[in-house]
Amino acid sequence: MERLFEQLKADFRAQFGTSFDFLRDTAIYDSPLYKFLERMPKGADLHAHADAILPMDMQVEFLKDHPELVITPEWQIRFIGPGAPYGSRTMRECLEDGLSVDDFCRNWTVAGAPRNGYTWDWFEGIFTKCGAICTTPALVQDYYTRVMLYYHSIGVEHLELRSPFFGTREDAQARAEAYIRALAEVRKVDPVFTLSIVACAGKNDVWDPLFDLLMDNAVWVWKNVKDGKYDLVKAIDIVNDEDRSYSLARYEDRVRKIIVNNPGLRLTLHAGESLRGENEEIAIALRCGVDRLGHGFNLYRYPELEKAVLEKGIPMEICPVSNAALGYCRDFAKHPAKKYWEEGIPIIICSDDAAYQARSVLTGDYLAVAVGWDLSLKQVRKLCRMSIENSFLIPARKQVLRDWFKSAWRQFEADFGEEYLEYKKRTGRFITLF
Repeated sequence: MERLFEQLKADFRAQFGTSFDFLRDTAIYDSPLYKFLERMPKGADLHAHADAILPMDMQVEFLKDHPELVITPEWQIRFIGPGAPYGSRTMRECLEDGLSVDDFCRNWTVAGAPRNGYTWDWFEGIFTKCGAICTTPALVQDYYTRVMLYYHSIGVEHLELRSPFFGTREDAQARAEAYIRALAEVRKVDPVFTLSIVACAGKNDVWDPLFDLLMDNAVWVWKNVKDGKYDLVKAIDIVNDEDRSYSLARYEDRVRKIIVNNPGLRLTLHAGESLRGENEEIAIALRCGVDRLGHGFNLYRYPELEKAVLEKGIPMEICPVSNAALGYCRDFAKHPAKKYWEEGIPIIICSDDAAYQARSVLTGDYLAVAVGWDLSLKQVRKLCRMSIENSFLIPARKQVLRDWFKSAWRQFEADFGEEYLEYKKRTGRFITLF
């Protein structure tokens, strides 16, 4: 198995190198290495944002199944009702008129960002265009049923979803209960699957006035919506572009107060998703007592903070495909988290906003580090296990996932062993059959 993996990795590097684009280099998805990793059990995705998960072809299919959602001439999704903009069409009508998945990729992913522009502006604009995709509890339930079944199909058994809870407490509870109903549907197929919510607020001009409301809703859902006897909401976070938004310093006292007043509520903060050297976000996150660090890309600029993260064993949620898509690191061999991993900092491979940054979810992130960091299959497996170990699940639920992962990995090895031997017998070639 190790020898096979090394051959697939070498072949991939020979074709693509260590710098590749998951939206434009579509041949990646036909490569034997990608197909190998797609089938590999991956454990968990601990950093994925609502509602930006399904690959674009699946997003299009979801919209086609929901004629109550229309697309305006400005490529905005709207929930249909009185005053729907002139020229709006359902997805089915768009496709019948000749639009394709590639058209939506150009408008709803960073592939459409101006080459010389600030990618974050375009990226945040996608959320504006697509923000209504889960307008009602029924839409939330259907969307996340599809999301979790997709994760199940690629060997992921636990999702920690970043989700804001807008509106009243009743609105927040309705969205949370829709997640629970979606999870119930998924468990008919996959009884092991688990879902946790990291409730978010934001720190730009649009989100800032809603900060206290969103945090109040987060605590309300944490206390009042359960997955059986378990909490659905596990933690809180604050998101948005940190180079041009407000600093975490603006929220530090309030975050500390929320955590102190609600023992058991965990904390992970977006910090260090930046190339700047004067950025203080990681230092503030550490002062707040984070359980995990979201991104932490530029930690290398602060040796003392890097030492503190290592000594405290703070896990880092690393999103390599996202970092490349947003312009932080184009060559995966030069990604700074490679050094963090080598130092012994706990690393978790995550997807971030896959719907807008790639043509798949999470598989590409593992491919990026396997190739860019030249990892062995044993090291890749360790990363998968770390996603379970560093989740916000309680110990009993982690043990269920550990047992599942051990069994799934044995089956994975057996399946590929049989396929490889059969193919080699017939062809004499050292390559696997997919």
